[in-house]
Amino acid sequence: MGGISFKSCSRKPVRSATLPCRRTHDPNTDRIEKLLNKVKTWESSNPSAEMICSGFSYLTAMYECLEDLFNSNLSHTMNWTDEVLDISVNLLDICSNTTQVMSQTKQQVRDFGCDLRRNGGCTTETISAKHIQFRYKLKKDIKGSLASLKQVDNMIHGRLFAIDSENYHLMCVFREVTSFSTVVFRFLLEFLGVRRGRTGRWKAVSRFLSGSSKVVPEDKADTNVNELQRLDGYCSSEKHEFIQVVPMNLEAVEATLEGINSHLHLLSRRLILTRVSILNMVSIY
Repeated sequence: MGGISFKSCSRKPVRSATLPCRRTHDPNTDRIEKLLNKVKTWESSNPSAEMICSGFSYLTAMYECLEDLFNSNLSHTMNWTDEVLDISVNLLDICSNTTQVMSQTKQQVRDFGCDLRRNGGCTTETISAKHIQFRYKLKKDIKGSLASLKQVDNMIHGRLFAIDSENYHLMCVFREVTSFSTVVFRFLLEFLGVRRGRTGRWKAVSRFLSGSSKVVPEDKADTNVNELQRLDGYCSSEKHEFIQVVPMNLEAVEATLEGINSHLHLLSRRLILTRVSILNMVSIY
């Protein structure tokens, strides 16, 4: 019996997990399974800030349970140590890269606000062009991070852990938690990235950046875009609209990024502690 597989590149809904039966009742495994079942209705198409924060919060709790599971299995023979170590260190690398992308985005939003508040400073056109150029550069960085994420996901699902009497259940739990980790990191990277497609407001931004004639964005904001992507769209607005809506939008973006960043920081610390627990378990043998 095996659990479901969270595929980070999948466009299917996230499904509930059914971990293999275990010989003894374990509260940590129960808690992980309950948390995984909470996300069974999640869709991966348009992740919201609230969904990302919840995902990181659930992951932090899962890794805390996973750490306890590793610590309680120190007396068991540990098979598949290379795979577990490789996955754990790669997830730390992805977390570090994602944190860098988040930091760069936060700094750009702060710079955007400073440019707006500076009297006699840059024109709205210059501010917009600077922001969109940053966003296109960031898109390339995010593309690389998503490629690394896919490699880790393939590592998790490419070589299934061997069935053995001592730690098969532990490895299945580890696989489910790390697999869901790739889903949440992909959510965040896509949230921070440029919207797919070239329609609506983003089409207007692209034409503005390329020097084409100004395109007045549609009156109603697209409900399928997040706060960052909406800010991208406002960069194509007429000057009076830009001055009216951008400052308020910047406040919303800053608050959103700060909330996500706090959850990301907590998960980063928990990933490090879990890695330590794995190393402690491996060092015994």
